[in-house]
Amino acid sequence: MIRFSLLLIVLVLLSSCNRNPPVPGPNITQFKAVPELVPAGITGKLCYGVENATSIDIKPHVEDVLPASDRCIDIMPTANTTYTLTAYGVDGVTKTKTVAVQVGPAAPRLSDLIARPTEVRSGGLVKVCFKVQHATRIKVSSGKLDRKTNCLTDRPRKTTTYRISALGSNRQEDTGTVTVKVQ
Repeated sequence: MIRFSLLLIVLVLLSSCNRNPPVPGPNITQFKAVPELVPAGITGKLCYGVENATSIDIKPHVEDVLPASDRCIDIMPTANTTYTLTAYGVDGVTKTKTVAVQVGPAAPRLSDLIARPTEVRSGGLVKVCFKVQHATRIKVSSGKLDRKTNCLTDRPRKTTTYRISALGSNRQEDTGTVTVKVQ
């Protein structure tokens, strides 16, 4: 009986030596939104990193994704969205992480900035006009701004660079410059 028990113990010990070490489960090293507040109509990014994952997915679906230690994908949410990353391991274990992305007001947009004329004599009349969207305020470096026409007028005495800034909520800003040469 003692011999049989000893043999059984030896067999158990030997069989446990032949086992493969356990496979580590999946790990999500990072999952973040850049920025966390995305202005409407602007592209943001979802960045993720995983270890020991055989596959992953992101819900709501953005694009097909593969396991990677450090990767970012473009997002353009139209409403506040919570994204969930799920990492699947070889042993069937899953890990999940979520990140919330808020959609903020649209960023200000300044376009079609033009000066007429681009060269004048000292004291000559200059008109600088532009188009603007989603701005709560307009700043100009010099000249008199007519907000109804989105044009400023000036009579520069020396070569002048006009700087126009469209300011939005959440400290957003779009800026443009145009230079008028004085002869």
